[in-house]
Amino acid sequence: MFGGLLSIFRRKASKLSAEVPPAVAGRASDAARPGGGNYLRHRPILDREQRVVAYELTVGRHRPLSTHQWQPASRKLLADELLWQFAQARLEALREHRQVFLPVGTDILEHPALAALPRRNVVLQMVWHAGGPPGSPDTLAAGMTRLRQMGFSLACSHDLLDRDEKAAALADYFTVDAGHLTPPELLDVQRRLAGRCPQKPMLAMNVDSLETYQACRLMRFTCFHGDFIASDEPPQDRVDLPPYKVAALELLNALRREASQDELAEKVWSDPTLVLRLLRVVNSPALRLRMPIGDLKQAIAYLGCAQLYRWVTLLLFSSQRAEDRQPMEYAWRESALVRGRFMELLVTGRLPEKECSELFVVGVLSMIDKLFSMPMPRALEKFNLPPDIMDALLAQQGRYASYLALAIACERDDQAAIEALAVACGHDLDAVNCYQTEALEWIVDFTAVADGPVVAAS
Repeated sequence: MFGGLLSIFRRKASKLSAEVPPAVAGRASDAARPGGGNYLRHRPILDREQRVVAYELTVGRHRPLSTHQWQPASRKLLADELLWQFAQARLEALREHRQVFLPVGTDILEHPALAALPRRNVVLQMVWHAGGPPGSPDTLAAGMTRLRQMGFSLACSHDLLDRDEKAAALADYFTVDAGHLTPPELLDVQRRLAGRCPQKPMLAMNVDSLETYQACRLMRFTCFHGDFIASDEPPQDRVDLPPYKVAALELLNALRREASQDELAEKVWSDPTLVLRLLRVVNSPALRLRMPIGDLKQAIAYLGCAQLYRWVTLLLFSSQRAEDRQPMEYAWRESALVRGRFMELLVTGRLPEKECSELFVVGVLSMIDKLFSMPMPRALEKFNLPPDIMDALLAQQGRYASYLALAIACERDDQAAIEALAVACGHDLDAVNCYQTEALEWIVDFTAVADGPVVAAS
């Protein structure tokens, strides 16, 4: 449905194995570049409403801002690989809806891939600088000035700003490595930056816990990045679900048992939220209908059961009332749907369509315990699921388990696990990169349609 929107990985020739589907293989590059073999990781950046507004892309390091521990040669190698990979990927659909932050140093100025980088919604994140005498051509401010002249937006790490006052005026964003500061140090840095440039957004990076996240919110940071999003806190074991989520569950179960269109329409009519969302989706500009659809049965027939299942699943991760919303709901929704789409892409063209769809379900429901605030076994009781899906979700076993493990390893940047699991799933690292970025671009278009304005039906 959204194939025309996913114009990514514009590459000259294929380096993927013959088993990789042509749609992905055609995006592989034969351009020579240094390094290689690194996984291109995306880590979400949330705003104060916990919405995903940007992604930081990195390669090779779990904590890219811990630059004081790196040797200059290592920093340059990782920046080289990051620029080559991003220049080839471009991620055009992603950049329509999200910003992309690339952690680099000013020594990228002579990099051959720099000129090819897109400018729109791309932020070069200054996290190291080789240094130089004040006023010399290689000062931080001089390098940032050249990058601004090339049309790039810039973020700058707080520790670099402390050394070069002129750089603050050139930065569009300030980043603070919250993971390496105590709370008093963090508050001191925030106050100093806010005092110097009160209008510039401040991003708290490498926030590792929900406690640190809450502290950064109280300090009025603008955006937040780090592993706190995937924090494995014990579920609260909520007793009741909101009515519209119960209605969505009943509709999902009806879809899985291949109920008639009359029964599906009846399930949709049971809750106004389902009616509103379904008509919003089917009448969205992305589907390019000549005439709006106002009849539920017609809308169901137009979307088809597979697409309807996806939209209703999305509704489970979209609370309509503030009191029902989980703290990280938007981020969990994005992560769960990326997992599902990634797992589906891994087997598209290799397994029957029904099994591809089941892998999508495994990925999405792998975070349902967080969303429902209850243990996974109890959350899954509410679904009518086949044994293969239950085995993967409850025991991490069965024929779908390795695909789920690969999706989770990609999120955690576990390079060794990614390489081993990719082989187990029949792919190489280039294919994994392709599928991950394609899933990421798919989800931003997918959610944009679902969350967009309703087109009135006649």
